[in-house]
Amino acid sequence: MLDKKITKTMYGVALAVLMLTIGGCAMPVSSVSGTQQDTKEEPGIKTSGIYDSEDAAVVVKKDTEEGTIQFQNIATAKRYTLNYDGTTQVFDKNDVALSMQQLREGSVVTVRFYKADKSLSYVKENADALSLPNLSGYELDLKDGKITVGAQTYLLSSNVVVVSDGRETEPWELNAMDVISVWGYQDRIYGIHVEKGHGYLRLENEDYFVNGWVDVGDKVIQKIEEDMLLVVPEGTYNAMVSHKGSSAMQEISFARNEEMVWDLGSVEITVVQTGKIIFTLTPATARMAIDGREVDTSKPVELEYGLHSMRIVAEGYDTVAQYIKVAEPSANISVELEKSSEPESSEQTSEPDKEEEKDEPDETPVGKKYALNASEDDDDEDDDREDDEKESEESSREDSSDVLSATEKYKVYIDAPEGVEAYLDGSYIGITPVNFPKKAGNYVITLRKTGFQTRSYTLQIDSEKKDVNYSFTELVEKDE
Repeated sequence: MLDKKITKTMYGVALAVLMLTIGGCAMPVSSVSGTQQDTKEEPGIKTSGIYDSEDAAVVVKKDTEEGTIQFQNIATAKRYTLNYDGTTQVFDKNDVALSMQQLREGSVVTVRFYKADKSLSYVKENADALSLPNLSGYELDLKDGKITVGAQTYLLSSNVVVVSDGRETEPWELNAMDVISVWGYQDRIYGIHVEKGHGYLRLENEDYFVNGWVDVGDKVIQKIEEDMLLVVPEGTYNAMVSHKGSSAMQEISFARNEEMVWDLGSVEITVVQTGKIIFTLTPATARMAIDGREVDTSKPVELEYGLHSMRIVAEGYDTVAQYIKVAEPSANISVELEKSSEPESSEQTSEPDKEEEKDEPDETPVGKKYALNASEDDDDEDDDREDDEKESEESSREDSSDVLSATEKYKVYIDAPEGVEAYLDGSYIGITPVNFPKKAGNYVITLRKTGFQTRSYTLQIDSEKKDVNYSFTELVEKDE
């Protein structure tokens, strides 16, 4: 089994074969006596294939300049560093030769090495190991040490190796939007490699769009506040900001762990454009609310450009609540509801606008209505200001409700590092040490300081009636 460390030493010609036990399989080691003879005759020359030990391990770090590679033993978590050179053999699990650059940090491998000079003779991706490449849409539960992929749940080893961009990191630096590859054995994960990580987006001169929405490639959708720092997926995406029918769009490339600044003071704003949407709902009795207001879907619905929350209800069917983006003069949207095992009451289905307060799309941040239907677009500036005031009052009430629903007087404290900016789910909360009301759930804390690398951490807050304290490692200075 992989959980059993395997180290074997040759005892002269009396021992002709070494056996490696991995997952119940025995692997013969060839030409042992021959390699001993080579070692005796030419001790100053390393010959390919010489080794006296074998191990099941995780690749932790490669140093191509020094010609070294660090491993972590599967069973004991003991780490050791071996030297490699042109004689070192590297294979994938199908015995296809690899370069050392192709060997992945986090992968579970079989290692053969010579103890005397810590030289690596052979490394191969373990054929019996679990390998799940390029995962997205997984659920990471750090509190219970689990990762769920589809219907399958795996345990995280207490010494799991997590590597991102060649740097070893902690599991709580993973973000749900990261694309990862994992390796393990049976139901336990020993290594994680981040294939695509996350970066950060800061909005500048955003005053015009405050209380509107920002959308990054449909991956991140969040209400705009002052002094935001959003965690965004690595890659190139179309970013869009919108407010009351006005919008601006720009293609932005986000590098891993790097911050991008989007200056909204210099963007070209498209002012109050509308699109006509033809909705086809199944069943025909379904009723729909847009931004909390019931609409008549028997004719095209005119909506301002930007993001809108949509909710569809029908008696005997599951409710649909999600976002729609309006960015074209016309479009067709078809929605088919699924039958529910527990039909909603007639009272619920008859008041979709009231239910909107209770059943928003999962991603909806505080503050619910941000755009009016195009049919009511003849309001003057005073009405717009009145809407903003009402919206601000709604947000304040909801913020107050969140505080009251927190675990009484208890708080979450961010104690270290000191003197850095702290953001809770993208919203600025102060300079550390800082705290916020305790409420059970998942949160992302982002720490930033000029001249240093920004870092974010996923926190899973429990409902226990006590304060929680977190201290993170010091931020690392950026390379000049």
